[in-house]
Amino acid sequence: MRDLKMLEALEIDYENNKVNVDLSKLYKNIDIPETLSNLTGKWIKKITSDYVEFEDGEKIDIKNLDYKLIKPLIWW
Repeated sequence: MRDLKMLEALEIDYENNKVNVDLSKLYKNIDIPETLSNLTGKWIKKITSDYVEFEDGEKIDIKNLDYKLIKPLIWW
């Protein structure tokens, strides 16, 4: 990748075959729960420091975001 900022935000977990992104390294003061709500089109039911729970019961771990979920934000 040519984008140094993106490289610094990516964490590759080869053992579990996952790529995680630290959004705070890409965007300052980002509201992750609201962003996830907008990306998924779902209403938020509950927010904790570890996860966001949506009205349909889906929970997303905000400490270990998978890049596939937030790909529209990072692959410009």
